[in-house]
Amino acid sequence: MQTMEAIEGRRSIRSFREEPVEDDKLRQLLQAATLAPSGKNAQPWRFVVLKGEKKDELVRIMQEEVSRLKEQGLAVGSAENSADVMLQAPALIVVLNERWSADEDPIGTNRYGWSVDLQSIGAAIQNMLLTAEALELGTLWICDVFFADCPIRRWLQTDRELVAAVAVGYKNEEPNARPRLSVDEVTEWK
Repeated sequence: MQTMEAIEGRRSIRSFREEPVEDDKLRQLLQAATLAPSGKNAQPWRFVVLKGEKKDELVRIMQEEVSRLKEQGLAVGSAENSADVMLQAPALIVVLNERWSADEDPIGTNRYGWSVDLQSIGAAIQNMLLTAEALELGTLWICDVFFADCPIRRWLQTDRELVAAVAVGYKNEEPNARPRLSVDEVTEWK
């Protein structure tokens, strides 16, 4: 598969078959992630792969925290739906920023360094998504894990910054492309 085919074919998948994802395919996703560019070659990304009971346990933690927040009258956006997708997916890759503690205030310390690290990690995640498309796997990039940031980090036994999770599995849907702005709508030539 050519790069543009993977880019044009990639979709956010929210329905997966029960078929497990082979470890060698998950390793290919992680290998692609580690090949992403990163500012000053810092390679700030770290990954935790969860399957089976461990994945389900993390999802239960997220569901409990989201329920607690709802009971307090707080908005939880699409977090409940994201948790359902995570539960259904055969594999989940949790993405952490190794260079930042979740307790640090990036605005008050080194906002630019933190921003560079997040951009680098975003590139790593995108590499995973495109590689998954080439391997005929489906993915969903999930930021709703933020709603359960502290409980998830405690469970993972890390103080590193939680960035996202990527649900991975064999697609059980083929969604149409979402509308996109044209190049001309988002570009100014000087």
